[in-house]
Amino acid sequence: MLDPLVEKYLVTAIAPIMKYHEKFYNKLNCFLRDLIDSKGSLPKWFTANFITYARTTLIVPCLLLLARGHRLIPAFIVISVDFGDFLDGVVARYWMDLQKKKDDHDNNKKLKNPSQSGFEFTDQGSLTVFPSWATEHRNKSYGGFIDAVCDKAFVVPCWIFLLSSVSGTGILRFVQNKTLFWLILAEIASGCVRFRAFYTAGGIPAPAMKGLDFSTSAVKADHIGKAKQTFEMVGTCLYMLPFVRWIGLLLLMASCPLAYESVRRKVKKRSIYVHLVLENDSAFNHKTMKFLIQARGLGSKLTVGVSSASPDGDINNKSKTDLTDIILNVCSCSSVNEVIAGAPGKIDQEFMTTHGLDFFVCLPEKQEPASDELLQQQKCLVISEDGTAKPVMLVDMMMGIKED
Repeated sequence: MLDPLVEKYLVTAIAPIMKYHEKFYNKLNCFLRDLIDSKGSLPKWFTANFITYARTTLIVPCLLLLARGHRLIPAFIVISVDFGDFLDGVVARYWMDLQKKKDDHDNNKKLKNPSQSGFEFTDQGSLTVFPSWATEHRNKSYGGFIDAVCDKAFVVPCWIFLLSSVSGTGILRFVQNKTLFWLILAEIASGCVRFRAFYTAGGIPAPAMKGLDFSTSAVKADHIGKAKQTFEMVGTCLYMLPFVRWIGLLLLMASCPLAYESVRRKVKKRSIYVHLVLENDSAFNHKTMKFLIQARGLGSKLTVGVSSASPDGDINNKSKTDLTDIILNVCSCSSVNEVIAGAPGKIDQEFMTTHGLDFFVCLPEKQEPASDELLQQQKCLVISEDGTAKPVMLVDMMMGIKED
């Protein structure tokens, strides 16, 4: 019941505001970047994570001042934290650009001297340490994760304290309590989802979807996040000040649907199916693991069907030991939620409906198990080597155009 109402709110109220919001922050981003570039360089310790940690510690003086009856300085602290949230993004992009230039320079040196490119294990006694996929992925995504978590670590305690200072009686008091309580629950839920996603990530980014819109809204997710952050922080700042308290309350109320939508989008209720034919059990290597992790990234649940039959129905000559081995191999993959042993060689809509599956995901050269019905309904997706996912019908059309 809430989803259509929230979508109507996003399209009619938030989308027009975001045009001006984006223009303002683009100009601010250009101004700050030009200012940083004019300084020549930043100190090595002045990183995005440093800004994130520093602004989060401001929750201590903010709460202490609120407890002593101060309002103006805590409100200024809230706005400063909101500005710091924008600044750490600018600084992060600055260091990323520098690292990219350094990597390009190193790559050019390797091209000039081919003997320095690649891995050479000439000394059998030497040790080379490589990070796992999960470790490397967490290192790359840590900045965005900790930035979102620290935002909640600052604003949620502020709202909890403000619950004790709610003024008025009757309906006004009820609205204030419910608004703050709703935002507290929504941000805690969002933080829990982020923690779970970060520590259960398989190490391979989810494929970018092309040719099929998984979104259920006309408003982009990053626009919702930016609007929510602005409404929450500015609303909290104004709510602390007695003479503009009701303006702050209106902004906090306006952020409630955005907080709901933000949590809803993080919980992807989409069941993915992958089909493995038994004759390929010897190829269960890092490429297969990567494919399963990518398929899992497209939804919230991954089901793998293990089949001893080819798409035309022929039974492969494989022993029960082979079947057991491949099932155990698939079960050992942390990205897999469940395994269907003895899946049919041809997957149709009836099979998908029976097992509660939404999409069939395969590699470009492994489309045979999908029925024509699934292809026509664009329920069959392929993951290409470039890390993108497309409906099979779209891929076939593109290939036909190239051939022509």
